[in-house]
Parts: sequence; structure tokens; C-alpha cells
Amino acid sequence: MAPRPAQLTAHTLAFHCTEQTLHDMHAYVWEFDDEAQDHWRRLGEAVTQTKKSAREQGQEEDHFLIPYSIVTTVLKQLTGGYVHLDKYLRYMVTLDTVDADDLEMVFTYLEGFCRDVPLADIPFAVKSTVAAKVAATKPQRLPLKDHIPLQEGQEVPDPPNWAYAAIKWLLAIKLAGKDFLDYPMEPVKETRQKKDGTPYERTTGWTMGETPARVRYRPMSTGELIAWNHPIGPAFVGHGHPISAEGLTAVSQNWPVDASPRELEYALSYLSTRMVTYPAFAQPVFLFDAHMRRVNNTLIYSRTAMIDQADDKPILSISLDGRGLRRANRHALEILAVLEADHTPLSAIEKRADSEKKTLSDARERAQKPSFMMPAPGVVRPLVSKKRSSAVGDGAGLHHLRMLLDHVQCVFQDAAEPFVLTSDGNVFSKRLFEKPDEAAELAKKAAKRLKKEKKDAAEYKALPFVDIFGLPSPQSVRNSLSAAGYAGVRFVCLWYRQPTRIRMLHGLAHMYGLDPHALDPGSAEPIALGEGADVVFYEADAFLRHGADIHRAHELEKIHSKVTKDGWLLATWCETEIPEAASHSDAAIERKQTSTAVARELATADAKFQTRRALSTQRSPSQYLVGVKRRYKKKEQRQDGEPAYELKPINTPKVPWEDHPVFMGLLDLHRSIGVVDGRFEEALYSPQDAHPIPRMAFCGIHIRKQQANRRFRGQPKRIITASCLIPSPAPGGTWRHIAWTNLDPEGRWRNYNEAQNLFHAHNYPLHAQDGDSDTERWAQAGRDVRDALRKLPNHLTGLPYALIVDGHACRRAWPGLHNNKQGSSQQSPDDRLWLPTQGLGTHPVSIIRMNCFQEELPRLAYVTKNGEKKPVKTSSDLYYPEGQPEGHSWFLFTEPRNYGKKRYGQHKTRWHAEPAKKTGADGGFEENEMNSPWYAMTTREINPMHTQNGYDREALAIATARLSHHALTWSDRTRYAAPLHGAQQMDLDHPQYRRSAPLDDPEQQQIIAEASDG
Repeated sequence: MAPRPAQLTAHTLAFHCTEQTLHDMHAYVWEFDDEAQDHWRRLGEAVTQTKKSAREQGQEEDHFLIPYSIVTTVLKQLTGGYVHLDKYLRYMVTLDTVDADDLEMVFTYLEGFCRDVPLADIPFAVKSTVAAKVAATKPQRLPLKDHIPLQEGQEVPDPPNWAYAAIKWLLAIKLAGKDFLDYPMEPVKETRQKKDGTPYERTTGWTMGETPARVRYRPMSTGELIAWNHPIGPAFVGHGHPISAEGLTAVSQNWPVDASPRELEYALSYLSTRMVTYPAFAQPVFLFDAHMRRVNNTLIYSRTAMIDQADDKPILSISLDGRGLRRANRHALEILAVLEADHTPLSAIEKRADSEKKTLSDARERAQKPSFMMPAPGVVRPLVSKKRSSAVGDGAGLHHLRMLLDHVQCVFQDAAEPFVLTSDGNVFSKRLFEKPDEAAELAKKAAKRLKKEKKDAAEYKALPFVDIFGLPSPQSVRNSLSAAGYAGVRFVCLWYRQPTRIRMLHGLAHMYGLDPHALDPGSAEPIALGEGADVVFYEADAFLRHGADIHRAHELEKIHSKVTKDGWLLATWCETEIPEAASHSDAAIERKQTSTAVARELATADAKFQTRRALSTQRSPSQYLVGVKRRYKKKEQRQDGEPAYELKPINTPKVPWEDHPVFMGLLDLHRSIGVVDGRFEEALYSPQDAHPIPRMAFCGIHIRKQQANRRFRGQPKRIITASCLIPSPAPGGTWRHIAWTNLDPEGRWRNYNEAQNLFHAHNYPLHAQDGDSDTERWAQAGRDVRDALRKLPNHLTGLPYALIVDGHACRRAWPGLHNNKQGSSQQSPDDRLWLPTQGLGTHPVSIIRMNCFQEELPRLAYVTKNGEKKPVKTSSDLYYPEGQPEGHSWFLFTEPRNYGKKRYGQHKTRWHAEPAKKTGADGGFEENEMNSPWYAMTTREINPMHTQNGYDREALAIATARLSHHALTWSDRTRYAAPLHGAQQMDLDHPQYRRSAPLDDPEQQQIIAEASDG
């Protein structure tokens, strides 16, 4: 008899909303009428016209931002920080009243600035309807218990928008009312004996220490909490935890002046609060989480700054203005001065910005790179706006989450009703490459022994290749290509360094079961890999070289004339490297070139994106392999003061399966080819499956709004890609992979590789030039998807299909996907389709909504088994809510891939992290406990919605989870299920993705000219 699966209980940082939680919580709410909103919209149009006039006159156009930015900055100062103004002026919410005369004056001066009226003339020249309407609106003091819970007549909870802002502040204030207890974990030791009888101690477990550190978190104006007086960084190690006020003052007063930049970097721990709703639950859910927030060494290059007002006020979060060098909003300062209100925080920002700008100006005059040292923690602390290497790593760690769970329960006591999730155990089969293989295990042990004995390279040649990646079999490659109409595949390896060529040869040889040492590494002729597959190597320095002055289409024609094979698909594998900043740096300094200009120049010169476009026009899928790595030179510096380094080729490792970039690249290249092997057949249609589903196709839809660009007119259109995995009608056959994109002029479903090539060969769609609004653009995207779905059944050979969408990305296209619209038959108030299936002839069996947006999902703290108290730290199982209410979601928890290596953060918080004892050759710290990531479990929500009769929602949820677990392009789980991942990856690989158009592309220059009206 098979063992009974364990019953798992997930303890999360999520809690049901109860009346006890909301007891004595109030907010002041202003609700503005339609006339006020209409005049506000006209004010925004006036700003656009003022900016246009400024540009025409050659004036600076960043001297103010939109009205919303100015007024929110002022209101935060007037209210102490707790204020939220709806950007459409539908409502305003605060925790305290605001004087009506002050509001009228704020909006009057705001309108004067927006209409470009001089400051002194505004009181006499501006009669603002918006200001009068706002001042005349009476605020209501509303109890949250009357507006957040399910209201009479509602089928699902739908709190008003203002409540989402107010509850964050009030929850944060509650949590800040008690000190956070950071209990140290102490190891439990057990004495054991070695074989020779020598005793030794082994850690058998961990127990909570007796004396906790008391950490004070302070509320922020954003609804978060931050440990303001408890910085984390190398400079604070050894000063005690928690650090005392006197200790923090001493560190600040003795702040090192000759330390390296990394030694002065620090971060702050912060807690987030949020309210969400989930299908099938009558009440909203509160989410809590712990994070790290890094402080920047400069303010002028930051987007946001935190400011300490006073102990009785929240830490203020202020958005900084400017397109280049940032500072406080000048107009906000002027309004506060007129009101005679306290503008000390904004003045502190201005003072620091002026100091940094002077440092920058002096350095440019000397043609040097400016040096900004991290100042000691002060009143103003700007935030790092982008991810980058730091002395303090990402993530708070699992132990911090466990302590946070205890803190929330301590604060709310009986009012905290946990959001409990349950799992019946693992529903995932082992991946093909994870199944026991005696020969593979012996090879791994042999490799480990050879490393330990430090054998030379010759000893490793006898090691058989072990597939630890899940490479598709040669037979599955042949089957997929045959189903797509190709006689075979020819891999065209373009290289310019011999080590990269050899790595490519070894990778392909191992995948196709050949001995790479028996192949000629210098052969210019095609090398047979097996039936229907061969490889050609071509030295293509002229084609692959970085630069904006290369005629790549001409170079590619020369290559293709020598490698083309009739009836075979060409799959191109290219060597590349990151554009070398060092070759530009000295010249940039001499020209007094800004870092932004250098970055733009490097992006323009990057060959990867230009060659991908050229290869796509030749209908050849492509993949790239980095061939060099940096090697820093000790005690040598470049002209700009940065450590000097040289580029060293990456050689083939001794152990054949340790070249991870090669084999991961091969996985992605075969995804681009359209190869689908037997992994999904085995995962979904095993004869012994306890959760069977009928044979069906799975279609994933990816929609993204391209970032607005001020060079373009109007709203940006939406980028849409779709992919569909189609099983064979009978078990054991070949699966097909097809795709669709809105860039296809014919709007056809094509083989995946053909659709991707066509997508990459076209530019992203232009911004709308007809004045359509953002909502109308989403409506158009929804209709485009419906048109694609109407054509899909023609390719499914009679099979039904399930539709998978990203609920967070697509909710603006189809309002019916929102949680607060479930059970409602209401139609959209605008032109948007209610659901992607609206008006379809053939409906999918279910719309499976996935959500991977971590801020809206419960964070796992720990797991218990079979009701035991002993916690299990991690879990990668599929969970459902306790009681399984009708229409509920499933939650898939995943242990991060890198968590199992050192498990940082499992038994301590970052305040106890140990920094590096010495710095690396590049001036940064060597890898250590403090600068490494501290992982937590990630969560995915899976909800089969609008499921047809005869189909089991649980089986569909499990199938979706398996489509993520058995990934096409990764040896672990992908974020999305395979068809949605395939659709998204088409977009991520597009040459224009998050990248400006190459300056040498005439077509793109024409597009920019047309879109920006010349």
C-alpha cells in the first residue's frame, strides 16, 4: 500500500479582515463631484500646452511636473504625511482634517503655475474653479468597519478605493505601537564520535534564545514601516543590536572618511502592509511582508527620498523632480512658503541637492569622474532607484518573516484571524532528468573525486555526460521539426574566439550523445550530429562586432550563402559580450559626457540586438553565449578611478556538465525552434494520475503596455503575443507549439519559430496618433486577442483548449477578471470586453488566471506537517484555502533555486549578518553573509475561472502548476506555465525590449519622426 501523503499546513503572513481588526479605525474622506473632476482634467491639458510652449521657446521643460506631483508634495507637508489624492480627483483621504482655506490656496497657486502665471500675480490673476470646488467639499469622518467588510447586496467584497490607502496607514500605526522582538536562534549541539573514536559536536537543530533585541519600526507616509534608527551595513557591525541612540550618534559622528565606498553602504529593514481580496472569500485579506531598502549615496540621482520629520510624525516619502539631476519640487516649496507652513524637510532636500550639484560641476570642470561618498545616516536618506551590487543584499530572510508573523499576532491578538492554506502533498512527478540513474550518479561521484584529488584535465575526458538540465532528446527534436514541415535543423555557430567555438561544439555534442573529443574542433565543413541535425561553425567577427557603423545585413548575406541547406531550419548560436564601458570611459570623461550619454552610446553599439533583428529577417531563431569575463587587476586604476580589468576568455570546464550558460542557452534555443518533447505528455497524462484531465491544448496570452516616451505622441499601443501547446490527439504522439502576435500583418497562427522570427523582425507598434485614451488602447488589445482566439480552433484538430492569462497584467484589458467582479454579469462601462471569451464562437474550457505579483500574494512563513508544532521552513507544494470555499484559488509555493546553497537568513535577521573580512580586487566585498541575497518562498496564484461543466477546476489548477514545474527553458520552475512563458519570452527577446532604437536604423528613425510629428 502506498504511504499516505502528508497533510501540510502553510502559515502565511496573511490575515482575514475582521470587525475586531477594524475597531476604532477612521479616515477623513473628500469626495469631489463631476464638475471638479472635469476642471481638473482641463488643468492637465493646460500643463501639456504650457510644456509645449516652453519647448518651442527653447526653455527647460522639466521645471515642473504634472499638477498631481506638486499638490501631493504640498499636502503631505500640511497633513504630516498621511494623505492620498486620487489622480483623477475623484476623492482625497487623510487621517486628519485639512483647513478649507489652505486647500483653496494650494489649488489656486497650483493652477497659476500650470497656466504659467508669475508667482506674485497668482492671487490677483487666477480664479480657480478647481480650488473653489475642493474648498467647498466637506470631508466625512468615516469608520472603516462600515466600508471594508462585505456590504449588503454585494456578492464579493469591494471596498472603496480610498479604503485601500487608509488601511495601510492604520495597520502600520498599529504595528509600530509595539517593539519588534528579534529573537536570536541558538544551535542545539549533540556530541558524536568519528570512526576513530574522536568526539565532535554536530548541530541537530535550532532553538529560540531567551533575550530578544527590541527593534523600533516607525510608520511611513506610504503605509510601510521602517527601522529608521537601526541601519544595516559594514559600518554598524560591532555596535550592538539593537544599536542604542548613543551608539548611532557615535557612529555618525565618527563616520569614516578614508573607507572604500562599499564599506559605507547601508540599508534599512522595512515592513509592508496591504489589503487585497481573493475569490470565494467574503472579507478582504491583509498581507504583511519584510524587505530591505538600500540608501543611495547621492540624492540628485535618486527618484525618492525619505525624510525624518519628528518622532510623532511618519517618515516622509517624497518623489524627487527632474529628468536628469533631481531635487525637491520648486513649486511645492513656493506654495508652502506662501502658506507659511513648515517646509523644513523640502529645504533639507534642496540643501543637499545643491551641495551634490556643486560637487558634480567641479568634477566636470576638472574633466574627472565625480566622487560621492556615502554620508552618515541623517534626516534625508535618498533611495537606490535601480538594482545594483551593494554591501547589503536583497531580502529579509525566512527567520525575519517568522518573527514578523509573531509580531502581527502579538499586536492584534484575537483580532488576527490567520489565512490558512492546506496541501495534501506533492502533485508533481519527477522531471525526466531527475529520475534515478545509476550511471549518472556514478559519474557525479567520479567528478567529485577528481576535483578533490586535483586531477588534470586528461582525467576528466572519460567522464560520461550527465544531463542535469532537461535537454530535449534528439528524437523529440526530429519529431517537432517534422511536424513543423522541416527536414532537419542546422545549427550555425557564429564565433570570434576559439574557446567559445569549442564550448559550443561540446554543448551540441553532449546533447546529441557524441564524444566532443572525437570531433574536429577546427572543421569548416558541416559536422553531423545525428539524423536530421548538423552544425556549421563560421568565424563572424565582422557580423558580431559591437558598433553602430556595421552593415550587418550585408555580412549576414555572406554567411547565409555558405551555410543554407534547402528544407532545413537554420538555428543560429552567436558569441557575444557586454559592450565594453572601459573603451568609452576615458573619452567620455574628456568630452565631459554624462553617464546617461555613455550608457546610451553603449546600448547603440551593442551588437546583440542588431544581429538578432538581422537574423530574424532571415527567419533564423537565435541565441547568444557570452565568451569573456572580467578579471580585475590589483592596485591598477583607470583614468576615472575605477579598478582596471582585462577580459579573459571563458574556457570549457573540466566537468562536462558544469558549463551552465551553454546548456541553458541550448534549452532556450530549442524553445525558439519550437521543440516540445515528452515532458508534458508524461506530466499531464500519466496513466496513474490521480487528477486526470481530457486531452486539450493550453494557450497563453501575454499583453504589455510599452513604456510611454515623451518623443512620441499619444498613448502607446499594446504589445501582444500568444503561444499554444497542442498535444497529439492520441497518447504518445508529437506535441506542436504555435504562436501569434499582433505585429503579424496577416494575423495568423504560425509555428512558434516562424511567429517569433516575424515578431522580432518588426518594430514595436507605434503610439496612437488618433487621440485614443489609455482605456481605449486596452479595449483594442482585448478585441485583438478575441480575433486571434476565433482563429485558434482551426489549428487544434478538434481538441478543446484552456486559456491562461496573467491576471495582473491583463486585468485592465478585461474587467471581468477582477476579484471584485466575480459572480457579476455586469458589462464594461466602456468599450472593453468583459472577458476575453466574450463573443467567441468556440469557448475555452476555462480561463485560468495566474498571478505572480508578489505584493498581492500571501508570503509563506513556515509549514507544519500533520498538525505537528515543529515547523518546516520551506515547501514547493500546491496549496488550497482551508475549507475549500467554492471558486477559490490555489497557491503554488516555490523554494528559490539558490536558497539551498547556504540558506542565509534561515536562523537570523540581517542585523546579525557578518560582513566580508576583506575586499575583492574590484573594490567590492567578496561574497559574504551580508551582501548575499536572503531568500523567501515565492508564491503564484492559480484560479481556473468560468470553467465549463464537465471539467474539474482542481485538475486544471494542478495541470497549470505542472506546466510551470516541467519547464521548456529551465531546469527548475518557470514563473508562468509553459505556454504563457513562451508568449512572454518572445517579447523579452525582442530587439527593442526596454531599449532605444539603434541610431543606424533608418526605418526606426522614420518611425520616430512620424510618431513625434516630424
